Amino acid sequence: MDTKRFFVYIRSHPRAVALVPTQALTDPEGTFVAISALSADNGNSSSVDSNGDIRVTIDIERVEKSLRYYSPLDIDAVYGCAGVLDYQGDTYVFIITQAQALCNLSGLDANAESKPVFRVTQVMSLSLTDNIYDSQAYRRMPGAMYDDIGPADIDVYGISNPCSQMCTFLANGAFYFSPRFDITRSLQSQKMRVISADDPDICDPDPKFQWNNNLLQIFNDYRMHMCSANERQLFDYAGYAVSLIQGAVESHYAGRYSDIETHPDSAVIAAFLISRSSSMRSGMRFLTRGVDDEGGVANEVETEVIVATKAITFSHVQIRGSIPVFWTQEGFQIGSHRVRITRSVKATLPATKRHFSDLLSRYKRVCAVNLLKQHGSQPGYNGVATAAAAGSSGTANGAGFSEADLGTFYKTMIDAMGLPGSLVAYEAFDYNGEVRGGHFDRVNTLIRQLNPFLSNFQYYMVSNDSGTILSVQRGVQRTNCIDCLDRTNVVQSVISRAVIGEFIRQSRIVSGSVMDAVLDGLGRLWAANGNSISKLYTGTGALKSDVTTSGKSGWAGFFSDASKSLSRLMQNNFQDKGKQTTIDLLLGSGDSGLVCRPVKLYDPYESVVASQLEQELAKISRKDMIHVMLCTYNMHGKPYSGGPLGSWLAMPRNMRPDFIAIGFQEIVNLDVQSVIAADNSNRRTWEQVLSAEINKQYRKAFADKADGEYALVSSEQLVGVALLFFAHDSLLPRLHNVQMVKYKTGLAGMAGNKGCVAAHIMLDDTSICIVAAHLAAGQSNVAERNSDFHTIRMGTRFRRGMHIDDHDYAFWLGDLNYRIDLPSEQARKLVSQGQVQSLMMYDQLSLQMASGKVFRGYSEPEVNFAPTYKFDSGTDIYDTSEKMRVPSWTDRIMYRGKDVNVLSYYRDEIRLSDHKPVLAMMKFEVLSIDKALKRQITRNLYAQRHKNQAAMTNSWAGNGTKIESLIDWAESPIQEKPDMELTKKSTSSDLPPPSSDTQAWWDVGGPVEHIVDASKAPGAVYINPFAPRVSAMDSYAVSPENSVRSRSLSQTRFDDLKDPQKQFQSQLQPQLIDIPGDPFADDGSGVSWEPIQPH
Repeated sequence: MDTKRFFVYIRSHPRAVALVPTQALTDPEGTFVAISALSADNGNSSSVDSNGDIRVTIDIERVEKSLRYYSPLDIDAVYGCAGVLDYQGDTYVFIITQAQALCNLSGLDANAESKPVFRVTQVMSLSLTDNIYDSQAYRRMPGAMYDDIGPADIDVYGISNPCSQMCTFLANGAFYFSPRFDITRSLQSQKMRVISADDPDICDPDPKFQWNNNLLQIFNDYRMHMCSANERQLFDYAGYAVSLIQGAVESHYAGRYSDIETHPDSAVIAAFLISRSSSMRSGMRFLTRGVDDEGGVANEVETEVIVATKAITFSHVQIRGSIPVFWTQEGFQIGSHRVRITRSVKATLPATKRHFSDLLSRYKRVCAVNLLKQHGSQPGYNGVATAAAAGSSGTANGAGFSEADLGTFYKTMIDAMGLPGSLVAYEAFDYNGEVRGGHFDRVNTLIRQLNPFLSNFQYYMVSNDSGTILSVQRGVQRTNCIDCLDRTNVVQSVISRAVIGEFIRQSRIVSGSVMDAVLDGLGRLWAANGNSISKLYTGTGALKSDVTTSGKSGWAGFFSDASKSLSRLMQNNFQDKGKQTTIDLLLGSGDSGLVCRPVKLYDPYESVVASQLEQELAKISRKDMIHVMLCTYNMHGKPYSGGPLGSWLAMPRNMRPDFIAIGFQEIVNLDVQSVIAADNSNRRTWEQVLSAEINKQYRKAFADKADGEYALVSSEQLVGVALLFFAHDSLLPRLHNVQMVKYKTGLAGMAGNKGCVAAHIMLDDTSICIVAAHLAAGQSNVAERNSDFHTIRMGTRFRRGMHIDDHDYAFWLGDLNYRIDLPSEQARKLVSQGQVQSLMMYDQLSLQMASGKVFRGYSEPEVNFAPTYKFDSGTDIYDTSEKMRVPSWTDRIMYRGKDVNVLSYYRDEIRLSDHKPVLAMMKFEVLSIDKALKRQITRNLYAQRHKNQAAMTNSWAGNGTKIESLIDWAESPIQEKPDMELTKKSTSSDLPPPSSDTQAWWDVGGPVEHIVDASKAPGAVYINPFAPRVSAMDSYAVSPENSVRSRSLSQTRFDDLKDPQKQFQSQLQPQLIDIPGDPFADDGSGVSWEPIQPH
């Protein structure tokens, strides 16, 4: 089957991995792509920028000129690059080495463009800094998913490839690609994009279904930022970067003979099934449930069935996905499906709206088909909305809600959206209740319910001869059960066969016997699809697969389902965590930022474009002032006793906080048992208590002006440290991408008795980080506290490797444990006299900040209250124990960000602990930016760069002059450049002094625009815009790829300037500047050379 293949070449120093198209070795104009980790010295010892990000270069080079410096890897031709990932301190390129050809979606139309689909069966990872994994011993062989490291991963020294599990995951048989069309989109989506896109020939995969989107980010940045439209099209056509979907691809052919394999030419109709699993909220069964703040849901799959004949191509799409509310479920449950709904209706509504907004933008209308039980809801279920606000299980005994309760809550959320039924319709069908006793034919009752929607939504159909669209699908069925697996797959298969059967009957494209063969084949396709999706989510095949295939079940199916259920139980409870880690690494989600540094493209335009982008965004962005309440409180392990909370969370009458963040320390006793076995019962209690208390204080402060209420958005706990984040109703639609992570610092990072819980929050387009921390204790352990701070600051990472300091605003709430360096008696005397400022002169934190050792760039509001530690528990009396600890401000709130206005900073006098809580009221501005407009502005800025570059090239070619270095030009603002005059001419009399060990000749006197008369230097060409700067100090200037020289007249192909494609290839290759007196200036002319052919 037709595909694009590449040979893998390696350059030793500086190290680079190259993909060379197989046909390029014999093409005089052939090019290849080279990938390398950028470093300051053009080696690979350091590729990390000032932000801790990995910088990678992508270069297009000429085979004839540069491949001589590479060596072929002893491996068969590969299928392309799946992406680049940094993992455990090294950067790896993932290459698809083996793939299985499955089918051709062109169907039976011999004149149609080939659309082959391949399954990935083997992936190899190569380091961009070390050649140790180039050896064949490290190439991951196909095997069982997530199996232990085998002999193929270990050499004689016992060193394993760190990426072996990732390679195994990518080669588990569930990833697919096509080198000829965009497999991430349905046929209708592809066609609509061609009609509406500005550049329809440019590849634009759907990030929702492109599973290696995170790994391919640098390739996408290269395409969009470093290439013109024509260059981008050529890069995409070459197929270096491979887009992967996860899911299932199945095919079936039917014709005049029943044995179609023996008579392949007799096929008159072909059926294909493609399932695309969403990458937005992906993971294993009991670890990934419900919806996230972005609207992504667990186990969301788009399934497209394609029916093709020689005349027409038909397509019908359905989707499945977890119920789009916030809910969780414990893994070890036998015979029950008890769930916990973790947010109230109001707190859930923004995420549910985002989910259906995405569906409506894609499919225009949605019919939500709910297959959960419809009976057995708890009495008084309507109270779940408030009970769930704090993550309560909703029952007194903590048993949780039933499946029926979850379905009722789902219906409540659909009603709360307030959308007309013509956009989002809801249909409930109690599948288990209806088919009980083996009455699977009763599913037809549901089909009759759905008939009005199926008729109205239609399907996509196009003429193969003319390309005319004959019909479009105007809506989609969204089906769910508790897992969106077994029941969902059966119902989707019935819907699919009903739609396709009706289409074939009406169109009469095939005979009745062939139609029966097609429908029987569809049953087998759906059964295989159910198994594939189930293996991804649970680790086992689907239940009820016999029902999907034949519409009935027997004893064999019963025992098969029982065996699979037991296997699921074991895998879900003992293996899912490791699988989830690998998925998070691939997608850049979860805690992957702890072991993966961000990989970014080296872009010489970046700083200039970023500056211009900031100026442009300032014109279109909307600013809004928000108010916040922050609190830190060490609970000394005391549970809530049921008493009043007094004025602790009282609100001023003139300021309503938009969000409230409360950081706890020692929410449980820090004994050995608590450190080993996490106990979150105290946090759960405080979630409910504080939800009620905050709303009580809100109503008390604003009385009849109180509008809406506060809801718990998210909470997390690390042993004794906990962070609770509440937001007002009005703010909820503006919050997204909320993520909480934990980081341990106790016992050198092995124990959670000290550490932090940190939250990443996007409020409109402003990033906010809140850190609840507990640092090392002890009067004299200042250095340990400093170390804890820096460990948390550098070690805590969010999605895509984002650090705490990468946010627009950062707040630390914690028992930072810095003490007062005075004798206890003297400190107590100053406290009694109200000498706060005198006492602050001996505050360890203030002294450490003043010396720049901690919290550099942060501020603390002025402290005007007495020390908050240590009291006799439950009293206002400072420590009377034998230790007589020095009164200190251990509890602090620090902040960093632009124009943060502190409204108040105080302690409350509540007596629940041996500490006093510290609170701060602040306000600051957040920005709201139209993301689509931002992307367009960014593309326009880069497009203007390429337009100006092309204009300069044309000007030089037309009037015989050469303009300044593109690198110098890239660092100047984009503007309309006036016509250049020949103001400076390079002659022998005004040449700059030659280069020295410390000064390059072209840097003398600053950047100079050298205008060269083409008649005197006809072979001169401008510098490759994608090459990094070169220096006379470059110790590796002997390599032509690291120094640049001009081509001689005999080598210059002036015809290249007339041919756009040749000109593009000429522009992309590394050009060479002549360095006077350079003994290594040999350009290789007259040297006979042919590329080494891989074996």
